[in-house]
Amino acid sequence: MTPKKIAVLGGGNGAHTMAAEFTLKGHTVNMYEMPQFKSGMKKVFETKTIKLQGNIPELQGPVELNMVTDDIAAAVEGCHYICIVAPAFAHSGYAKLLKGHLHKDQIVVTFPGAFSALVLKNAFGDDPDCPVFADANNLPYDARLVEKGSDTVNVFGRNPINIAFLPAEKGPALIDEMREDLFPFEKIYTDVLECGLAIVNPDWHAGPVLFNISRIESPQVNFFLYEHGWTPSACRLNIAMDKERKAIGEVLGYNLRPMEDFAGRPEDYEWTWQDLYKEGHGSIGLTPICGPNDIGSRYLTEDIPFGLVPWAAIAEILGVPMPLTNGFIDIINVVHERDWRKEGRSAEDLGIAGLNKEQLLKYVQTGAK
Repeated sequence: MTPKKIAVLGGGNGAHTMAAEFTLKGHTVNMYEMPQFKSGMKKVFETKTIKLQGNIPELQGPVELNMVTDDIAAAVEGCHYICIVAPAFAHSGYAKLLKGHLHKDQIVVTFPGAFSALVLKNAFGDDPDCPVFADANNLPYDARLVEKGSDTVNVFGRNPINIAFLPAEKGPALIDEMREDLFPFEKIYTDVLECGLAIVNPDWHAGPVLFNISRIESPQVNFFLYEHGWTPSACRLNIAMDKERKAIGEVLGYNLRPMEDFAGRPEDYEWTWQDLYKEGHGSIGLTPICGPNDIGSRYLTEDIPFGLVPWAAIAEILGVPMPLTNGFIDIINVVHERDWRKEGRSAEDLGIAGLNKEQLLKYVQTGAK
């Protein structure tokens, strides 16, 4: 591996861990946080040091970064990779920040993507200096800062991750070096549409959240998504909504199986509610998870606008009916007193409004409409 210069953008658990790990791998790492949020990283801004602890032997101890800054131009200058490690609602903000500061030989990877590559490409438009964009389907770590504003991260484990490129045709020439430099990406998706449609959470969380809104809102209940919410009816809804998502994949030529992959199921497996029920009960990784305990949780404010809304938008372009998914969005719009179709990731945000199936597939393969 040839050491690279890398910018890690974001100030959360994953960004701290990634910046430290890339430094330990021998890369030169700049970490960036937006000025309005830098107070949450006060210690790291002062010392340029992140302390890792936890269950992974190679991710331990204090790690000094090359730079910690709130100047985006300084952060990305000369960097081979720019890694955005931030919630989906921040992606459009990063698109605006990065435009004018990047060149075509750089690679921007978002963890996790949720169609971020399309949002970024839409912001850059036909800029001849437009870099290659890539979406990962997950965060690489299970990690938590020990407290807000801390410089210490507990790293509990690693997550397998896959990746997609925009333009997709650039991926084969880049993936081997990226696996060496960054992470051992297990799979390259056909394109960023497949990657965005393969995110597990929106349909995995849907049934338990919708059928338990009253319990989630109740101040008398400490709600556990899996122990309390993972009911037979909730599992049936998850499976039915997942079939709607898979129908989009069939039209586009993808074999979508995100819930099956997450649960380690074999090819050609078909869920029963009984088997899905078992996934949420008696799982050391899932059953103890507490929450959500308010309707402003990311289980709703991320999964709907950045998962279900773009899925429904793509389905509309393709003429694929999604009555359950659209009904779910309608109900949560009432619950939140917001219009997530307007506030979420629309076809216009993705730069695909007005395209037909053939134009859409050409765009994600070549980057040209």
